[in-house]
Amino acid sequence: MPATADRATARRTPEELLARFGLSSFRAGQREAVQAALDGRDSLVVMPTGAGKSLCYQLPALDDLAPGNPLVLVVSPLIALMDDQRNRLAQAGVRVAMLASSLEASRNAAELQRIVDGEAQIALVAPERFASRGFRDALSRRKVGLFVVDEAHCVAEWGHDFRPDYLRLHGAIEALGRPTVMASTATATPRVAGEIAARLQLRDWMKISGGFDRPNICFDVVGVEGKGALARKRAALAHVLGDPRARPAIVYCGTRKDTDALAAEISGWGLHAVAYHAGMEAQARRRAQEAFMGGAAEVIVATNAFGMGVDKADVRTVAHWAIPTSLEGYYQEAGRGGRDGLPARALLLAARMDLGRLIRFNTERDITVEEVRGFVGRLRAGAQREGDAHVVRIEHGELDDRGRLLLSIAERAGAAVLEPGAGGGLLVELTGRGSPRAAHLAIKAAKDRGWEAYRSIEGFVANGRVCRREQMLTHFGDARRVAAEGRCCDVCDPDPLLAAAVQAAPVAGARSGRARGVAGAGAGAGALGGGAGVGQASGAGAAGAASGAVPAEPVDERAFERLRQWRAGRAEGKPAYTVASNAVLEEVLRRKPAGERELLAIKGIGPAFCAKHGESLLAELEKV
Repeated sequence: MPATADRATARRTPEELLARFGLSSFRAGQREAVQAALDGRDSLVVMPTGAGKSLCYQLPALDDLAPGNPLVLVVSPLIALMDDQRNRLAQAGVRVAMLASSLEASRNAAELQRIVDGEAQIALVAPERFASRGFRDALSRRKVGLFVVDEAHCVAEWGHDFRPDYLRLHGAIEALGRPTVMASTATATPRVAGEIAARLQLRDWMKISGGFDRPNICFDVVGVEGKGALARKRAALAHVLGDPRARPAIVYCGTRKDTDALAAEISGWGLHAVAYHAGMEAQARRRAQEAFMGGAAEVIVATNAFGMGVDKADVRTVAHWAIPTSLEGYYQEAGRGGRDGLPARALLLAARMDLGRLIRFNTERDITVEEVRGFVGRLRAGAQREGDAHVVRIEHGELDDRGRLLLSIAERAGAAVLEPGAGGGLLVELTGRGSPRAAHLAIKAAKDRGWEAYRSIEGFVANGRVCRREQMLTHFGDARRVAAEGRCCDVCDPDPLLAAAVQAAPVAGARSGRARGVAGAGAGAGALGGGAGVGQASGAGAAGAASGAVPAEPVDERAFERLRQWRAGRAEGKPAYTVASNAVLEEVLRRKPAGERELLAIKGIGPAFCAKHGESLLAELEKV
């Protein structure tokens, strides 16, 4: 709510507004966010799921001393999320309006009239509403004091949940006379936070963070590889879900096929499980979601199509059957557990095949300038003339992942201008121009971001030496450290029962010796080794132990970690294993080669490696 130079000091304080909700104290960051809104200052509010972000923009709506009866306008991407907020606000006595596609046209018209007449204090709307000229014109007749962009990471093209409808929000803000803006999200790295601010053109903005930590969630990574990997995954999941206290549970899969198969298998364990993915008919998805949300189903097995806006407070376990594409996406999904503040568990089942899938995904994203030019040419062939412009309408879901990437690069190259269209689609105006150099830079940026996301999640599952919680907080730029309320993670507090369950997995033809299964649950065994594969226990002679041979001599942990960092730098964005495996690095530390001849004597090192990395590696060894 914009501050004015002659504004009287008789405005409600954050504490007075809080009391109207019957609360006596703020959580971390809440008071600062409310005060920023009252002072008319733009803000980016970053708080973990369940930390009370919604209160930050709900309280300013109660300020009855604000001049002009301003409206708090909240843009939210999901109807279920808006509906839940509307019910809670109404129960608290707040005059709230909501416009959504799920409501009849007459109901939406009545709600819009309540906004225009000044009856509503707060309005909840979906981003596609701003495609309607009638809505924009009606809204312009009401003073908007605070424009809230909820789930603001949707505005970041390189975030984990980009939504085209969010592209229109900056124009909507300007059309409304540039009210104060509050962007709100639970997951944003410093880079994504910067993109949110740039896309919304926040002015003199302040970042308010309540911290990223979820101290009531423990994080376990189970690494498996080789023969019997799937059996060990099943054993880990069955062990965890077998405890009634671990349910309700969400199990995320990387493919629709795995989702259906795993849901059937879990049902065979005697648990009521349902599947959920975008390949199902809308009615079937709705039935599955209602069964889980209502408690009829104990487990929902889903792709990431079951995501943002899922507001089930008592989820006790969030398991990942496969490694997700980024650490941001993983933390967002894991954060759907324990929203009621009670203990919850995040279980990540990681296998070498998962890394291969992610590598293929990134490799398939390789694009050339010529391919972008051809894509734009095909669009132009189907374009319609609107005045002097060539315009293409692209319906929601019409483009696959590669098509969306090509369109994004065309936009960045200046060959296309994107505007959101009706129903979540896009209007593409072809400019007839475009810079090949800009396209090349955009292609490189897309490739670099893809490998950066890969490295973030690969590094997380690989590092069985550093607390999982600490790794995630560092990734999000949160220097604060909050002690876990129960078990912390597999690194700090190994779970011996989980380790035993994985090791006892009945696998026909499995190797004897120590089962290579649980990361951190057996002296660090099972951690992904910098992309070299799951289950290579650094310094522990895992390969020898598995085959019954005498284990190799352990290596110094600090020295090994130094070489891993060296390897990451030499990888130049590619998977770490393309430089050297864990086993090679360990043998280098054991032999301490003094020159190229001795390097070449190590299995796994050849002339090509020496030509590219030999001198650098030898220099690094001198520092160890």
